Amino acid sequence: MDAKGFFARLFDFSFKEFITLQIVKYLYIIGLVFAGISALGIAGTGVSDIRYDFMGGFVKILLSPVAFVLMSIFIRLVLEALVATFRIAENTTKIVENQGSKEL
Repeated sequence: MDAKGFFARLFDFSFKEFITLQIVKYLYIIGLVFAGISALGIAGTGVSDIRYDFMGGFVKILLSPVAFVLMSIFIRLVLEALVATFRIAENTTKIVENQGSKEL
């Protein structure tokens, strides 16, 4: 990521440049880390619950990877929708600019 370009875009008060497309991969990594921590928390809860309720704890342990996959899918879908929205905005701007230059 170009540091000067990133900070120039970050403090661009006219919002002509988008930074979301540059940082979306980092947001995805952060989301996956949180999904992993959550899945480990579910598994840890299952391990501690197994003393009192064997089946409940066992089910939590078995379903923690499923929860991780579902959270990962949800994070990916949200970020892809965000990227698609920004790409639509960028392409619409280009179309408008091209139409304006053809009319001149």
